[in-house]
Amino acid sequence: MRRFLALLLAVCLAGCAAPAPGAGSPAPATEAGEESMVCRIADGAESGSLMLSEQREGGSLYRMSAADVPVTLDGEDASAADLRDGMLVTVYFTGGIQESYPGGFYQVNRLAAVREGADDRVGLALEALEDLWSEDTALNEGIEQLSVYIDEALVPNAAERAAAAWRFAELHRLPPPMDYSWQELCRAGYVDEETLSWEKGCYLELRAAQDAGAGKDLCFDAQKWRGGLAAILYAGCTARQSGDGAWEYRRGDFAIA
Repeated sequence: MRRFLALLLAVCLAGCAAPAPGAGSPAPATEAGEESMVCRIADGAESGSLMLSEQREGGSLYRMSAADVPVTLDGEDASAADLRDGMLVTVYFTGGIQESYPGGFYQVNRLAAVREGADDRVGLALEALEDLWSEDTALNEGIEQLSVYIDEALVPNAAERAAAAWRFAELHRLPPPMDYSWQELCRAGYVDEETLSWEKGCYLELRAAQDAGAGKDLCFDAQKWRGGLAAILYAGCTARQSGDGAWEYRRGDFAIA
């Protein structure tokens, strides 16, 4: 009887044991006081200076250097050179989070990246914003305020939308951006609705088309606005996602006011 119970217990333990992390599953935190955070690489994988978008609801932006940080990719040893924009990563850190914006980690112990779920919508948004910026550059002059509105249907994660706007402003040495829509700018008093002008500011918008599409195909309109007779529009832009999570984008029909 004892022998039977021992055998039964061994079978039960073997069947009920938690599976070991497989490829694509980050190892659990092991060090005392170690914390973890799931983020997406919003930008900077090529240089190793990462901008990370936290994936939980209400998540924030973070900055970190991947230099000298142990990296795994799909559970295998890798390096920072194997990281790509759009990848999901779990950051393991100790010492807490720096109180800044974007935030930072006091001590990053390791990064666990996975290929599955890669989606570089921040890169797509940045490319479209750059096209707007390079068109009719006279509209860019004298900007002291900036608002970048990115439709949730195009970039569902709020921290990723913030990352695209923040990084764009950084690249062009612009002030920290707002995320107001045109109507919100009017209600807040930035835009003069009577004269249809924003003397000190510029408004950039990426808005999903009425038939926006889903999954790996998207359709949207892109707009730059300084005033009623100072605006440009790309109507019917299209984008398609490739297998590695990157997006190929084509500008739509051009219109100018």
